[in-house]
Amino acid sequence: MESMNPALLLLLTVKRHLERSQSVKIGITEYLRTEETLFRDDVATWFNLWQQGLETESILKKQSSIYRNILLQTLERGLKGEPIYNFLVELEIEIIKACEHSLSQSLGRLPFILLAPLLLFQLPAFLILLFGPILSRFLEAMGSN
Repeated sequence: MESMNPALLLLLTVKRHLERSQSVKIGITEYLRTEETLFRDDVATWFNLWQQGLETESILKKQSSIYRNILLQTLERGLKGEPIYNFLVELEIEIIKACEHSLSQSLGRLPFILLAPLLLFQLPAFLILLFGPILSRFLEAMGSN
């Protein structure tokens, strides 16, 4: 699942393990074992702090996305034994909507970004082709006077 949102991947991994009647801890451990992302490092630090009984607020505040923060808080509740499956289903829908919104914004900017090479490379060549004959006739006319 390359190029998938890391928070969504963690959510799906934990959700899949919950559907198999396994614990949240097993789902998190599976995610940590299989993934190699920067978010995985944050999750590993957060999980180690939680297992040691230390405060995890520093990791939660470090997260750039509100969805990652909410996911980690939800998983923390799940590790304490609270039921979180229904919330994970709702959060999955929200994260997918946020990913789609982000993609549509990026795709909306793409035509303008692609205009830069067109203007920098093709426009000068077109202007030379357009004004070249006109300029040569002008210079011929100036030379014949």
